[in-house]
Amino acid sequence: MSPRIRIRIAIAAAGCLLLGAGTASAATEFKIDATCAGDTINGTLSYSGGTKGETYSLELLYRPRRGTDWKSTGRGATFTSDGHPGKYSYSYDVSAFDAKLYRLDVTGEHAWSRTIPAASCAPGRQVPESPLAILLPLSLLGTSGLLLFRRRRTL
Repeated sequence: MSPRIRIRIAIAAAGCLLLGAGTASAATEFKIDATCAGDTINGTLSYSGGTKGETYSLELLYRPRRGTDWKSTGRGATFTSDGHPGKYSYSYDVSAFDAKLYRLDVTGEHAWSRTIPAASCAPGRQVPESPLAILLPLSLLGTSGLLLFRRRRTL
C-alpha cells in the first residue's frame, strides 16, 4: 500500500471520528425537577442539545399501592425542540390515583425524574391555628358574657 493511500485512509478515519463526535454532542440532555404539593405534581423540564424540530414526550407514571409495575396516568405533554436549550413547565393533578410513587419520563430518551412518594403529595396533618387577633376578642366577649349571665342569675 502506498504512503498516499495510507494518508488518505488516515484522513478519512479522522473525518469519521470527528463527524461521529459532532453528532454525539448534539444529543439532548434532560433535567427533570418535580415537586408535589397537595394533589398536584409540578415542575420544570430543562433540556439542551438536540436538533431543531425534534419532538419529545413527557409522561407521568405511577406505581399503585398494591403493585410493583409502573402504570401510565394518561397525563403528559409533547413539546418540540427549537435546537436551543429550553425549559418546559408542567403541572398535573394526581388526586384520582391510588398510588404510592410517581415518576416523570421523557419517552424514548432514558431520562426520568426521581421518584416522588405519594405521601409527600397529601396535605399535612396539622390543624391550622386561629390567629391571636381573633382569639383574644372572642375570649373577652365570652368572659364578659359569662359574668353578665352569672350576675343576672344572682339578682
